Amino acid sequence: MNERSFEILLYGITANVTSKIMELNDWSENTAMERFTQSKLYSYLEREETKVWQYSAVMLARLFNEEREGRLILPEV
Repeated sequence: MNERSFEILLYGITANVTSKIMELNDWSENTAMERFTQSKLYSYLEREETKVWQYSAVMLARLFNEEREGRLILPEV
């Protein structure tokens, strides 16, 4: 995948995951976006080679909450 295609994909994934995080945590969009983009999970998501972008938005939101609880374990892709 070229860099531009990945950026577009990342933008869409981030929007969907932020929406799920808002639902799960009863947070505002700004809070959800800020906390997600500052997470270790997001740093993995930003790197195409990790393949984290293949997870669903629901799974990413759950993994984000697990990271907040101190137990982030990525499933195999």
